[in-house]
Amino acid sequence: MEDVLALQVKEQLQSVALPEAWADYMLKKVEVFEHEETHASGNRLGQMKEDLKTLEAKLDALVDLYLNHDIERDIYLTKKGALMRQRSSLQAKSSSVRAERKNWVEPLRKWILDSKHAGFLATSENLHEMRDFLRSFGTNPALKEKTISILFCPPSVFTRARKTELTFSPYSAPSARPDFLLTPLEVAECDLIISFARTYFQQNPD
Repeated sequence: MEDVLALQVKEQLQSVALPEAWADYMLKKVEVFEHEETHASGNRLGQMKEDLKTLEAKLDALVDLYLNHDIERDIYLTKKGALMRQRSSLQAKSSSVRAERKNWVEPLRKWILDSKHAGFLATSENLHEMRDFLRSFGTNPALKEKTISILFCPPSVFTRARKTELTFSPYSAPSARPDFLLTPLEVAECDLIISFARTYFQQNPD
């Protein structure tokens, strides 16, 4: 019975695993994403820094007007409140931009590495490691009528669907091996998968 369940776990892991060459290609794509995101966020942060300087200058000028009795107190408080709210909003946006990249880039990278590792585990006999791995990579494993079912995250489900489609096409998905050169069809499949995964982790950063 245990051997049967182990075989089922291996089959499920293999179904969602990324071939090594696919994973390596996707990891390089993540590096590009990370560079682009860092550059874009740097530009946004630079603009926000300039906007904050402008707001600070307006606040200083407003205080000077009030101290010189050139503006009534009620008007001063109203304008000061508006400028303070703008400053708080900009500061919050700045903090969000700094955290934004890490919130989706790192989970995306981890998913690719885990999906690659799933392929190695599917060919191993280390049942304890498989069990521990599934606790984080899969969810809600259930046994019904001697059949085990495991829920995987949407990017893994999408990967399984793409691999299944390739299996039933004239082209067969490659086995994991580091020296495998990707064909144009494989590159297209990898781009589809990582695009789906990127969107998922951007929309579900936690």
